[in-house]
Amino acid sequence: MNIEQTITHILSNAKDSLLQLTVIEMGIKPVLSQEDNQWSLDLCAGFACDLLQETLVPVIQTAISTALPNIKVTITLSQFIKAHATQLAGKGLRGVKNTIAIASGKGGVGKSTVTVNLATALAKMGARVGILDADIYGPSIPLMLGGTAEVQIKGEHYLPIEAHGVHAMSIGYLMQEESALIWRGPMLAKSLIQVIDITYWDDLDYLLIDLPPGTGDIQLSLVQKIPLTAAIIVTTPQTVATLDAQKALNMFDKTGINVLGIIENMSVHTCSHCGHQDSLFGTGGAQKLCETHHCQLLGQLPLDARITTHCDNGTPTATGTDELAMPFILAALHTSIELGKRPLNYADKFPPIVVQ
Repeated sequence: MNIEQTITHILSNAKDSLLQLTVIEMGIKPVLSQEDNQWSLDLCAGFACDLLQETLVPVIQTAISTALPNIKVTITLSQFIKAHATQLAGKGLRGVKNTIAIASGKGGVGKSTVTVNLATALAKMGARVGILDADIYGPSIPLMLGGTAEVQIKGEHYLPIEAHGVHAMSIGYLMQEESALIWRGPMLAKSLIQVIDITYWDDLDYLLIDLPPGTGDIQLSLVQKIPLTAAIIVTTPQTVATLDAQKALNMFDKTGINVLGIIENMSVHTCSHCGHQDSLFGTGGAQKLCETHHCQLLGQLPLDARITTHCDNGTPTATGTDELAMPFILAALHTSIELGKRPLNYADKFPPIVVQ
């Protein structure tokens, strides 16, 4: 094989040390060039890929050096995250490339905790990320990101609160703490869409929308009127939770919204004293759902009291550097890779949403 064929073979077989995926499997586009006996391999990823500088580039560099010891190849890895198609043809949110709904069929599965940790993990990997807290009756995102803050106004727009590299907007920032909202469904959905529209989202790669739990009128109104690139379902392995997750999957299917995959929360509990692992809520529930609906299992997250403590203290687990952060990092990486494979949105402009 010549040099080009050898490097192509390596890219098709060398797997990164974290995900055990090849460049081809991750959808990374390689460009090999030569100038004055100097070879360059440019790898362009359509997803947040900073972490792969440590887990993929060295693997490829070692494989090339072994196969071609007399050839020097300079490898660069960059990311260019594009806007992908939504269920509303040609439409998207102003200032946002990709909008992802985070949903659950029932409450209590840790949906908001997953949302915050996914967002901070994506930001940690080099993406521009935002969160919209649409769980309006129980807006917990402000607490998980470090507490309430005063929303600034620029012209006719709200400026999102920035924390841990994430731009966030929540009704919790706009009301007094411990106050209750007593709104009916139609008013609620309309108000949330207005909040989205008047918030100044500044060139975000991903906006995660933390939907209210369940599949009622409010959720249906939101997913029909907000341009969504994709959805993620959060569940636990418990049978009752997966049955409700099935309803959420059906809701997105009927509204034409692409489901990226399922994240199984509280998958395994590890005893802090002896290290014994126990599946308190059963096993295999999310995997069965994925097989039935032909979607990806994006991650399995642990049940650990430290995760709760981190969120209560306003420092999401994914912002850390210990082993507890890694499942969230992996889930975020799988999410961005999977989204990067979806059809692109070729609309030149993102028109504002108009509520009729």
